[in-house]
Amino acid sequence: MSENKQIEHQGIVEQSDGERATVRILSQSACASCHAKGVCTAADLQEKLIDASCDRPFKHGDRVTLVGESRLGLQAAWWAYILPLFLILATLITTFTLTNNENLAGLLALGIMVPYFLILRLFNHKFFKTFSFTIKPSTE
Repeated sequence: MSENKQIEHQGIVEQSDGERATVRILSQSACASCHAKGVCTAADLQEKLIDASCDRPFKHGDRVTLVGESRLGLQAAWWAYILPLFLILATLITTFTLTNNENLAGLLALGIMVPYFLILRLFNHKFFKTFSFTIKPSTE
């Protein structure tokens, strides 16, 4: 019963080799389109380059639509934010319970992130396959 919702972003092709393309998108927070963004410092608007797979060649300057699955956003949040938070808390609580030393517990809790992110870096190629966008010609 779950729908396969998709995320779509309009962009412009920067370069393409037939199978992969780099697309420039304009990423903005929800408040970037607010009428008060001129006086608010919270408005966030920035350009990003996204690598995506394509089934046909595109040339520089083509307007395209990047398509990704919305469920991948939750999965990315898990790996980038939620699991590291659990690791930090578990390390902090376990170390403090065993040693009763706050300094050691704090250092180890932060230090656990070094091997965690090194392991993520080691499996980087798997994440590129999982978290990928596809390109389709823009309808605008």
